Amino acid sequence: MNAMSFSEMGLAALKRRQFDAAINMLRQALSENMDNLEARFGLARALHEKGSIVEALGEYRTVLQSDAGHEDCLYHTARALLENGDPRGALNHVDIILRAKPTNPDFLTLRGQALLDLGHSKTALSSLQTAAHHSPGSQTIHRLMAACHRANGDIDGERRAVEQLLRIDPTSLTASNDLGVINLRDGQFIAAFEAFEQILAQTPDHSEATLNRAITLTVMGGMDHQAIWERVMAVCRDIDGLDDIRALADTVTELTDDKRQDSKDAVALIAHAALATTDI
Repeated sequence: MNAMSFSEMGLAALKRRQFDAAINMLRQALSENMDNLEARFGLARALHEKGSIVEALGEYRTVLQSDAGHEDCLYHTARALLENGDPRGALNHVDIILRAKPTNPDFLTLRGQALLDLGHSKTALSSLQTAAHHSPGSQTIHRLMAACHRANGDIDGERRAVEQLLRIDPTSLTASNDLGVINLRDGQFIAAFEAFEQILAQTPDHSEATLNRAITLTVMGGMDHQAIWERVMAVCRDIDGLDDIRALADTVTELTDDKRQDSKDAVALIAHAALATTDI
């Protein structure tokens, strides 16, 4: 079997998302022809999708050494750099491809993500707004816009972005949870509680909604604190800092119901309300 055959089979496996098979066959192809850029880029993509980011970046860079203007490689290199905690590197790569395609919504979205990670939320928002203009209805873009408004301390802007998500997809549990968090932070406890209850009616083990419901009820008072938080500790094990959140909730419970909502401990507890982490 020649290198081209291994390359074709590896790329076909990559298309089927059979990443281990793709990696094995594409490496075989490259062992027989190191200059096969298509096979090397395919190997990089397979490694990337499998989660081997550092290895993928090495292969992406090898491709770019031979073809510095490889658009797909620049884009996926930027993605990998962002995932690897290097938003500056990601921004440098995506800016190269935006010179040729300044209105491409995927490139603009990636640029917005990188800028947001760098702390430039206002510039990120501008990039994302342009992306939204060229890709109306993108849930990813609107959620990133909500994150920009949140970073800017603009709760009204964040609310508008999340409400737009719900107009795009009224069934989105992610958007429903995030709108509940906004209502909770804004002191609209009943609206927040109803949002989390609706989510849990559909998905009883939804970890973020379970935690957020418990936070809401703790701040409101008048409920069985122990039972509520036992449920949280059973369902939300993957949420970071859960023991500290529980301890803070216990502190809030020591206050009388009429003094909870305005207390500094309640404000601190509400700050732990969890935005959804699932893809939308």
